Amino acid sequence: MTRPVGLLYAVDDRVPAVMLGLSALQQVGVIATTLFYPLILAREAGLDPDATLNFISLCMLTLAVGSALLCLRSRFVGSGYLCPAGYTQIFLGPSLYAVQSGGLAVVFGMTVVAGVLQAALAPALRRLRPLLPPEIAGVVTAIIGLSIATVGMRSILGIQGGHEIRPDSVAVAVIALATMIVLNVWTKGLTKLFCALIGMLVGCGASAVLGQLDLSVVASSAGTGWMRLPAFQFPGWRFDAALLAPFAMVAVASTLQTVGNVSTAQRINDADWVRPSFRSLSGGVAANGIASIFGGMLGTPGVNVYTACVGLSSATGITSRSVGYAISGMLLVLATMPVAAGVFLAVPSSVSGALQLFLAAFVLTSGLQMITARMLDARRTIVIGVSFAMAVMADIYRDAFTTLPQGLQPVFGNSVVLGTACAVLLNLIMRIGVRKRESLHLESGPLDREDVEQFLVEQGGRWAARPEVVSRATFGLVQVLELISSRPGGVEIEASFDEFSLEIRVRHAGAPVALPEHRPSRREIVDSEEGERLLAGYLLRRSADRISSRAVGERAEIQLHYEH
Repeated sequence: MTRPVGLLYAVDDRVPAVMLGLSALQQVGVIATTLFYPLILAREAGLDPDATLNFISLCMLTLAVGSALLCLRSRFVGSGYLCPAGYTQIFLGPSLYAVQSGGLAVVFGMTVVAGVLQAALAPALRRLRPLLPPEIAGVVTAIIGLSIATVGMRSILGIQGGHEIRPDSVAVAVIALATMIVLNVWTKGLTKLFCALIGMLVGCGASAVLGQLDLSVVASSAGTGWMRLPAFQFPGWRFDAALLAPFAMVAVASTLQTVGNVSTAQRINDADWVRPSFRSLSGGVAANGIASIFGGMLGTPGVNVYTACVGLSSATGITSRSVGYAISGMLLVLATMPVAAGVFLAVPSSVSGALQLFLAAFVLTSGLQMITARMLDARRTIVIGVSFAMAVMADIYRDAFTTLPQGLQPVFGNSVVLGTACAVLLNLIMRIGVRKRESLHLESGPLDREDVEQFLVEQGGRWAARPEVVSRATFGLVQVLELISSRPGGVEIEASFDEFSLEIRVRHAGAPVALPEHRPSRREIVDSEEGERLLAGYLLRRSADRISSRAVGERAEIQLHYEH
């Protein structure tokens, strides 16, 4: 793992106490904006103000447990990276339909089901790798970034039900957003690190001056006492078979979001990142599933790794998992303080919208980087383009989808769920005939290096192989051909690719090439040509992820294998 330039505190670093507290506080401020989603659910369920405050406190307790599980570094549970929990649109759409069909009991029961399904996917994640390639996780991450930006823009414009823009809301949002951008781009030190927190405070100050800051909910929450354990009162759990398909898709979408976020966290911490670590991905998915099960049992909606928090860690350069534990501790304390829920609910929507738009830029960019990490062929272009289009369509034509059958509305009414479903299904279809092979025959004579390089570069482009893998394979193949160039009879080259590996087989006349595991001694190298060939074979072994040499009939074959 190579430390990227600009990363202040990597995942395993210890953060000074003051810096740790301020970083966690800033992340909690970002997470607090997601309480808007359970608040929508509470209003849809008709909860009274006191029950709503208690519901929000329970939600903070779920976030505390979920954040600790997701950041945990263990063998089976936890991603080991700074990936705090939050509430997202993924659970909101199906949960609203569940409230309408059977009340909160159905929401909690189906949330447990979705959590169980996600936890069950975790140990099989490596086997499901062909169905969940990195670009699909990138598509989901980018769609989530686009979704965050859409929600944020709606809050910035002050659109409430109608389409009338509120100038005072826009003014506050512009002040908050400009503060975040200026501090992040043109300053250094603490102001850059805590640009989001400072921007929120400046935005709240501006809203107070313009008369937008409503503190009545804070006063109401203070009247219930400063410290109070949340009451575990909820209507139980109910299972609804009609909602199984939407919540199953929620589990898949949540899994892909977790894969995308954990992969992003890995990439942020490693300048040489090539492919995600599946142990970390499986642990993160398992933790996300368990956190949602805990939320459903406690009486709250399901949670996800909050993409904006990962984006904030990228923006500030603080990615230490110790921040995640501090976040969990803060949320645990705040869950016992009703006034904290009141403060979160009092933050103007224009300020939270500015924050969402600021962080959406980092989330969307991260998703695009994951998508473009590999060369895109026609198959991937279709999957990515159509999935994006369907996700945007779900937001633009939301009202039109209300005429669909009740069972389809949770899917078509949610951009993240629809985009994810489209990406997964199209990827399954596009895998037909994904294994590709091409051959090249070289006559005896001097090696034409340009022909060999052009052959692999052209095929790599058609196969959408990563450029660095093609470059390694080209180097290895040229070394093999130089080693066997003196042998008569010509050479047959066969290259095959299945998106997870690139294999090259070189068939030639003569005996198999020796590939020693240990470097020959200096004396062996100097004394004979055989020593030179042993050295060449040793160096060749180190150029590929796996290499073998064997006899095939009257000819010999060298096989080079490169992980993709």
